[in-house]
Amino acid sequence: MINVNRLMIKPLLILLLSVSQIAFADNNTNDSFPGNFKLLDGKTPIFIEFTDVIQGRYKVDVEWLPIWDETPRYNGAAKINFELVDRDVKFTINADLFHIAPQFIKAANIESKEPIKVKFSNLIINPFDFRDVNFDGTDELVIRNSNGGQRGYDSYSVYLIQELEDTSYFNVLDLTDVMPYSEFDETTVFDWDNGRVEMYYSRGACSSIDELYERVYSKYPLKDYSFKLIERLERDYQDEDGNYIGCHRYYYNIVDGKKILDEARSGPVD
Repeated sequence: MINVNRLMIKPLLILLLSVSQIAFADNNTNDSFPGNFKLLDGKTPIFIEFTDVIQGRYKVDVEWLPIWDETPRYNGAAKINFELVDRDVKFTINADLFHIAPQFIKAANIESKEPIKVKFSNLIINPFDFRDVNFDGTDELVIRNSNGGQRGYDSYSVYLIQELEDTSYFNVLDLTDVMPYSEFDETTVFDWDNGRVEMYYSRGACSSIDELYERVYSKYPLKDYSFKLIERLERDYQDEDGNYIGCHRYYYNIVDGKKILDEARSGPVD
């Protein structure tokens, strides 16, 4: 069932993290924080090399083009290069809103174009990670798009890592245009017990929408990543004629792709 009571805690977390990051940066201005912000113009590359092996199998380096004077600051396009340590496999993911905390940025490395060496496990907020977001028991690659979602939340781009047992097959499948993956963000709720994801679309106090998707499994390994929409909750404060009636909820069951109103759960918001 769609949960209509949501606790949004990210703004406070971001504030606390931002304060701690700024304090850290201010104490390290000579070594790490670039005094010449003109270097962060979206055109000057910063090269980053993560020194630890990520997920026990990936070496990763990044070419990043951050921008300082736009909101949100220190975001920018990046090429994230992955290399398996145990196989001859390399691939690159292009990210539009890559971000790491500014205390890791070193002006000397920007000017010299020497890679900034960073331990991935030391990052406060990871620009990407590997986690199972479709309940298949295998971790997907999830790219964090900093402030790229609704109301300043981070959105996610999901890439399916496809490997076939007892073969050399390795493929990275882009799911950024596939529902519901294309709408994953920090408000998405994952229910691993029931194989469901709940999507939330914020459009105002009484104009938001919730959608509930359920995992659909396939016997074909390379096509086993689908979800289907099973419930939708709409909120509105007007009737069909545009008259103000106060905030109402409208629950729909989705049957064969069609919305069927659930009158027992629909009605005015208390």
